[in-house]
Amino acid sequence: MTTDQPVPTTYVRKSSGLIRSISGPAAMLGNVIGMGVFINFYYMPGASDLYPHASLPLTVVFGLLLTLTIASVYWLLSTAMPRTGGDYIYVSRIFHPSIGFMANLMFVVIVTTWVGFFAPLAGSQGIGTMLSNLAIATHNSGYLTDVPWLTSAFGEFVVGAIIIAVAIGLVMSPVKWIFRTLASIVIVELGIVVWWAVVMATTSHATFVTNFSAEFGTANAYNSILQSASKVTGSLVYPVTLGATAIGIVYTMLSYIGYANSSYFAGELRGNPKSAQGIAIMISPLIFAVVIFLEYQLSYNIFGHDFLVASGTLATSGNAAWTASVLPTPAYLIAFISTNPLFLVLVPFGLMLTMFGFAVIYMFVPIRQLFAYAFDRIVPVRFASVNRRGVPWAAVLLFAFIAYLSLYLALYTPVFTDLGYTNFGWWLAVAIVMFAGASFPFIKKTKGIWASAPGIVRTMLGPIPAITILGSVAGALSLFVSYSAILPSYTGAAFDPLYALDILLVFVAAILIYVASHFYHKSRGMPLEMAMTELPPT
Repeated sequence: MTTDQPVPTTYVRKSSGLIRSISGPAAMLGNVIGMGVFINFYYMPGASDLYPHASLPLTVVFGLLLTLTIASVYWLLSTAMPRTGGDYIYVSRIFHPSIGFMANLMFVVIVTTWVGFFAPLAGSQGIGTMLSNLAIATHNSGYLTDVPWLTSAFGEFVVGAIIIAVAIGLVMSPVKWIFRTLASIVIVELGIVVWWAVVMATTSHATFVTNFSAEFGTANAYNSILQSASKVTGSLVYPVTLGATAIGIVYTMLSYIGYANSSYFAGELRGNPKSAQGIAIMISPLIFAVVIFLEYQLSYNIFGHDFLVASGTLATSGNAAWTASVLPTPAYLIAFISTNPLFLVLVPFGLMLTMFGFAVIYMFVPIRQLFAYAFDRIVPVRFASVNRRGVPWAAVLLFAFIAYLSLYLALYTPVFTDLGYTNFGWWLAVAIVMFAGASFPFIKKTKGIWASAPGIVRTMLGPIPAITILGSVAGALSLFVSYSAILPSYTGAAFDPLYALDILLVFVAAILIYVASHFYHKSRGMPLEMAMTELPPT
C-alpha cells in the first residue's frame, strides 16, 4: 500500500509483520552493546582532560543510581505499551503525536550521527592501537608503517565504510541472527575485559612507570609527560575533589545511554514484557556499571590518575609532547605492562568490536523508530514494509544511505561540530519522556491503558502512582543533565548559542514534518490523530 491510495483502515495492516524472536537476555545484551563495553577506554583521555579533579570511578556509582531512576520509567512504560517505537509510542499516546514525534526524532538524528562517528574509529583507535602495541612489544617500528594511513581521514573513511557495509548486511538478516551475533560480541568483549582486569590487578604502578620510561629511553619519560602537561594546566598534580566529582557524574550519566534500546524494538521481544524488559532495561546498566568501574579504577591504580590527566590533556589538544599516533587509552598503555602479543592485540580488538556493535545497534534501533512512524503514517508507509523474514527492508535501505552520509559528514565536513550539543538535545527529549511517564495515569485518553496494565505499572506509593514520582524526579534530573551538557565544565569551551539552536532546530523540523503529514492525510479523510488514540497492533 502507498500513501497515494485510499486508506480503508486506521493502521497500515492488522499486524506489524515483525517477528517476536528476541528473548529478554538477548535484548539485555543488545542494550549492553549500545552502551559500549570498551567505549570508556576511548573516552578516558578526554574525560581525564575535562574533569582533572574528578574521581571517575566514584561517578560510576552515583551515575548508576540516577540512571536506574530513568530506566525504571522506561521499564514501566515498555511494560504497559510493549510496541515497537518505544518512547515515540508512549509520548504520542499520552501527550500528543506531534510531541511524541518531536522528542523521538531527536533520538533518531543523534544516533544516526553515532554510526558515522564511531565506525571509523575501528581503524584509527582499534587497528592503529594494535599495531602500535606490537611495535612496542617487539621493538619493530615496521608495525607503525600503516598507522598514519589508518589515522588519516581517508583511512578512517575506508575502514568505516567496511564496518558499515558489514553492519548493513547483518541488519538485513533475520532478527534472531542479529542478536545471536550481538550476544557473541558481548561475550567476547566481557572475556577480554576479564583478562585485562586480571593483568592490571597483578601489575604495579611502579612497573608501568619503569617500563614507560625505558621505552622512551629516559628515566624521566613518565615525569616529562606530567611536566609538559603542567605548562598547559598549570599543575603537576590533580587532587580529587567532591565538587569536581559531582560535575563528572553528568559525564558518566551520558556514558550509560543505551539501556533503553530494547524499548524501541519491543514488538520483537518474546515472552512477558514485564520480565523481558525488566531484564533488558534494568540489568544492562548494572553490568555496564561493573565494567566501567573496573576500567576506571584499575586504570587509576596502574597508570596513575595524574598521568591519565596529563597524557589526556596533551593528546586531545594535539600537543607535540604526546608523540604516539593513537590516544593514551588503557588499550594502548597496556603495551607498557605486558609483552604478550595476543593480549596486546585482543584488548584494542575489543575496542573495534565496540565500534562495530555501535554501527549495528544504532542502525537497528532507528530503523524500528522509522518503522513506527510509518505504521502511524507520519512518514510514507513504504517504510513499514517487511519481507517474509520480518525485516523492514525499505527502512534498512534508507538508513544504509544515511549511515554512509553520516560517515562522510563526520570525516570531511564540520557538520557534526555544529551538532556539538547533542547531549543537550538528547536529555531534553528524555525529560519529555519522563514527564509523559509521570502523567500517564492521569491523562484521559490513556486511562484505559493504565487500568489494563500489569500490576507493577500500577504500583502506588501512598496515594500517588510510583511511575508519577519516578517520572517527575527523572524528568527534573534529565533537565539538569541537559543544562549541564552545554556548560564549559562539560564541553571544555564557552557556551555557543548557535550550537544550541542547531539542536533545537531538530524539534522544529519534526513539528513541520508532522504538520505537513497531518494536513496531507486530513485531505484524504484520515486524520493522523485517529491512529494515535490507541496502541498499534502487535
